[in-house]
Amino acid sequence: MEISLIGWIHTILGTLAIFVAAFIILSQGLITKNNYLGKFYIFATLITASTALMLYKNGGFNPAHILAILTLLAIFLGLAAERFNILGLSKYIQILSYTGSVLFHLLPGIAEVNKRLPLDNPMGLSVEDPINIRYYLIFTALIGVTILIQIYLVWKKKI
Repeated sequence: MEISLIGWIHTILGTLAIFVAAFIILSQGLITKNNYLGKFYIFATLITASTALMLYKNGGFNPAHILAILTLLAIFLGLAAERFNILGLSKYIQILSYTGSVLFHLLPGIAEVNKRLPLDNPMGLSVEDPINIRYYLIFTALIGVTILIQIYLVWKKKI
């Protein structure tokens, strides 16, 4: 499968954003716009989600586009939560938004990687392929547990 220039930008920035987000969460506890890594994650995610809306396969709007819109909404909600104190829940909204945006990155990425790799025998040929469904469930559970741990740590004032 050939990838366009926008596709390469989308893929490279999206992949970097996921790795940066994992590093931030593991090292700092939560994603914030108040440091360079957090700013990079937010910027890369905005570009990745925006370019996703420019990528069309088979000429149509698909679930990956919905996830791109959800990603944009999550990032803007996270930014608002960092800027304004929303009923004293801003830190929790920030966690749900930014960490949730990582999941929105991962779901279409899983399907794309599995459609392409390994080169001689790709694992998942469609979004609904059983191997993709398993990965979706695993990563949704992983992100869900991550969010619960982050919420607990904020509640205990450890982050």
